[in-house]
Amino acid sequence: MSEFDNDKLKLASAELDIEDYEEEEEEEELEEIEVDTALFAEQALRFPCFNEAPRDKSGDELFDIIFGAYQDENLTEEQDHVVELLLHLQQEESPFHLSRAMEVWSHDNRKAFLDLLQELHLMLDEESEEELDDE
Repeated sequence: MSEFDNDKLKLASAELDIEDYEEEEEEEELEEIEVDTALFAEQALRFPCFNEAPRDKSGDELFDIIFGAYQDENLTEEQDHVVELLLHLQQEESPFHLSRAMEVWSHDNRKAFLDLLQELHLMLDEESEEELDDE
């Protein structure tokens, strides 16, 4: 084997090691998302696609049920997008595909989404006004 071929093998091996490291790093980042389970549960229950979710559970219990079903791929596509949205709202690095969510969500789920966005917008406006008043 020529020195050139040997260098190509070393380079290919190094690239594979980098890809493996990046994949592991991405998995670790997803595991590090801190979720306010009470807020997550409250917001999830606002979406009609979660009408069947038990309402008598605590935020922690409901989060565990929903997130467990999400990880086991036992949710509908509508529900999957709600979970991804709620995770994205708490950690921006968490993936959420808005265009696909809009395609699959029913009219009522889109309305719940828009209501949630409006509330978040008002909350952010209030916070920014308070910050300006403090200055």
